[in-house]
Amino acid sequence: MPFDPDRPAPPDGMKHRTERGYIIAGPDDRGCCVIHEMWVDPDHRGGGEGRALVDHVRAWARERGLSPLVVQCSPRNEGGRAFYEALGMRAVATVYQDDLNRRAQPQPLPSAVARTGVAAAV
Repeated sequence: MPFDPDRPAPPDGMKHRTERGYIIAGPDDRGCCVIHEMWVDPDHRGGGEGRALVDHVRAWARERGLSPLVVQCSPRNEGGRAFYEALGMRAVATVYQDDLNRRAQPQPLPSAVARTGVAAAV
């Protein structure tokens, strides 16, 4: 999905835009604040603009009693992961996706799952 500075905020959400970037966030049905999209001009990355955008969302979420603040970040996005970790955020989940436009190839189940039908938490 390309970044779109004209994309509106979600219902009950917020959008904060500066000359160097923008951030879109909103509540989910569990009372969390979700960052849906964030972009900082590449010429201004590393100068505090991203931190300022996230801090703006943090203040907005606190005013509304939303917690925690969550964002999805691809495992391949090393810069994004390092950015969020530098802000004190931590990875708490693994997300699986099915690219529905390609045919999925069934994979054999690990032996423990095949025997019991239950996947153990790691």
